Amino acid sequence: MPDADESPLTAEFPSRWVDQTARLQIYFQAPLDSACFLYAQANAYKALTGKRVTREHWNRAISRLPDPAAFLGGAGATELSYDEAVRLIGGILEAFSDPGERFTLDKLSPSAGIAAICSAISSDSVVVFAYGGPTEFQHPASHVVCGVASGDDPAALHLACSAAFLDRHMKYGEYF
Repeated sequence: MPDADESPLTAEFPSRWVDQTARLQIYFQAPLDSACFLYAQANAYKALTGKRVTREHWNRAISRLPDPAAFLGGAGATELSYDEAVRLIGGILEAFSDPGERFTLDKLSPSAGIAAICSAISSDSVVVFAYGGPTEFQHPASHVVCGVASGDDPAALHLACSAAFLDRHMKYGEYF
């Protein structure tokens, strides 16, 4: 997601077959953390590679946070500037990656709607973005998700949302 005058952030990874059902198996956050930004990157990594994020990957990613306690227990990524977020996304994807894996970050227009986001998603690309406002599951001031699949008519955007699982299947810490 670099500005037009910047080169994309990359890391090497060989082309290989990715199990498309991996896009449907998402990582979700706990009710006491503000880590949707991290979960969006974990879900992007899993959707793009078909590989799971291990505890080792997760710990490497957390170690790259500028202030883990404030990030995980406070405002999360909502107070990052765009440039800080891009640097952090690159660092987190690198932390999740195995040797030789490569990812390119491109920036969509800030005014991109659902149709533009859907058209940017393919078998080898996902879209990570922040939004706020009412949805089927929640009404966040700010939340970060990963678009992993799309449909055409009408435009349908399928998200790997770290909070949707809790909102749909948990109530007061118990399954319902």
